[in-house]
This record gives sequence, C-alpha cells and structure tokens, in this order.
Amino acid sequence: MFQVLSDGKVVEFDRADVLLSKESSYFSSLVMQTGPAEAEYLRTLANSRNNFNKTSTGPTTSEFEEETKENINETDPLLS
Repeated sequence: MFQVLSDGKVVEFDRADVLLSKESSYFSSLVMQTGPAEAEYLRTLANSRNNFNKTSTGPTTSEFEEETKENINETDPLLS
C-alpha cells in the first residue's frame, strides 16, 4: 500500500497498481515525471507485483524480490 502526501497531507492511499491505473491520480503524475521509459518500467513493476500477490502458489516474497532485483539489474540503465 502507498500513502501519497502533498504538503504534508494524505492525498491518496492504495496499492501502486491501482493508483497508477488512474491517469488523474497524484501518484501517477509523479511517476510520469520520471519520463516515459522509467514510468513504463515502474508500471510494469507495480503490475507484476500485484499479479504475484494474486496467486496462491508460486515463489515466496523473497524469491520474487530476488527475481525482481535480477530483472532490474538487467534492464535498468542507471545500474549499468
């Protein structure tokens, strides 16, 4: 869950994928300010995390985090 603040006040509170699905959300506008490529990457991470949480079987949270780290290191130009 994400709590989004503006001027010290809570403006949004929900899962990242839900906030990002609303183009008019404050969180979505912050993500868009990172640039098109990074915004798409962050949306992909949020959606993949949500899909992971919906499944009752599959990797543990730590396995998911390890896989995510590997994918980030492979695709994030800032970490190259």
